[in-house]
Amino acid sequence: MSPRRVFEKELEELRLDVIKMGSEVERLVGEAIEAVTTQNKELAQKIIDNDDKIDAMEIEIEKKCISLIAHQQPIARDLRLIMCILKSVTDMERIGDHCEDICTYSLKLEDGTWDKEVAYKRHIERMAQNVRKMLIKTLDSYVQKDADQIREICSYDDQIDEEFTKIFKEIVLEMSNKQEFAPSGAAYLMIIKYLERIADHTTNIAEWLIYNLTGEYSK
Repeated sequence: MSPRRVFEKELEELRLDVIKMGSEVERLVGEAIEAVTTQNKELAQKIIDNDDKIDAMEIEIEKKCISLIAHQQPIARDLRLIMCILKSVTDMERIGDHCEDICTYSLKLEDGTWDKEVAYKRHIERMAQNVRKMLIKTLDSYVQKDADQIREICSYDDQIDEEFTKIFKEIVLEMSNKQEFAPSGAAYLMIIKYLERIADHTTNIAEWLIYNLTGEYSK
């Protein structure tokens, strides 16, 4: 097998590793959402305890990227793909960390809720599902390689920001009206903050995908 064919094979294996890591991160986001919206403390603790898996996947992919750069000396488009992968897995790992953060704060929520608090959960679930859809579409773009579709995904971040602002104001108002709501309200504020950060990291991944496909990068 020629050196070029060997390189292409290793590059494809690397791309598949990223897709696999992305699938694991997407699953984790889904479980974190479930843990919050159903107040499943056992699931939340399980996610917190199993955070090392995503970290290990990131490290392994980074090692492969460094090895490819050192031994194959890729140029132009190939180097862009490797850079895209290196940056993307960093954002994926941080998404995994934020899932752990979300679960940590979900454990602080009070059992037994007020009507208004139940409404907040529905608002948070809607925001969370939109974040998850954004992540799924971005990860699918690793396969589809459609720059226009990826640019559309980036615009979703504004919608997430609007939802964050709306829910933030609702919760702060309720905290000011009901002192007993303060502990749960503070936990909810942290949960939506980390959901918004997941959307930010997803946008970062999308922007690196555009860079890989077109050579254009905007931040």
